[in-house]
Amino acid sequence: MGKVKVIVDYSPNRYSDLELKNKAGNIVVCMTGNLKFVTLEPKVLQIKTQNDIFESYLVRTNQTGKQFTLEKNQVRSVLEDYMGSTALQVQDISNGDEATIISAGFDVKRKPTPIGLLERPEKVVANPGPTRGSLEISWEVVPNAHMYEVEIIEYPETDKSVRQRTSTTKHKIVIDGLTRGQAYSIQIAGAGSDPGRVWSDAIISYVM
Repeated sequence: MGKVKVIVDYSPNRYSDLELKNKAGNIVVCMTGNLKFVTLEPKVLQIKTQNDIFESYLVRTNQTGKQFTLEKNQVRSVLEDYMGSTALQVQDISNGDEATIISAGFDVKRKPTPIGLLERPEKVVANPGPTRGSLEISWEVVPNAHMYEVEIIEYPETDKSVRQRTSTTKHKIVIDGLTRGQAYSIQIAGAGSDPGRVWSDAIISYVM
């Protein structure tokens, strides 16, 4: 098994206040008496002491206000720094061994797993758009889709028909500049890391 990297981000984007308090407490429990990290005992004491202070703010649920929030966030910031710097030292001591890192209560970064072909878009609907000669097309969200490809062509198709393809990051789009009174065939496909596409069943819609 190859080397892994320890997670060092303990910001509010990753952990709520309660989650951070619990994570710090678990690290203290896992590292206390852990013979692989004896040299980090002073860091463990730092985390424990700061986490106790942080918890004292969290239990004061009856207190609010800008000053209280500022003080609590400052205490949290110091705790984040202690945990992040300790995580880096755990990384060095463990030499990237996953089991050793986890034994200290820290988490490791996981490599993203290829998702493969995405699901077929369902419930494709086309309605008259906000302007004449336009269609508003919508469909259900496809899990793990980074964007969607929309293909539209005159129906029935002839040698002169022009196939139009556009993309959007949303699960709806307005296509304008279409011929009024003309029917169009519409298909949608989700786009992800896999270059393949699974297109929806075609629907036919008339442009007003």
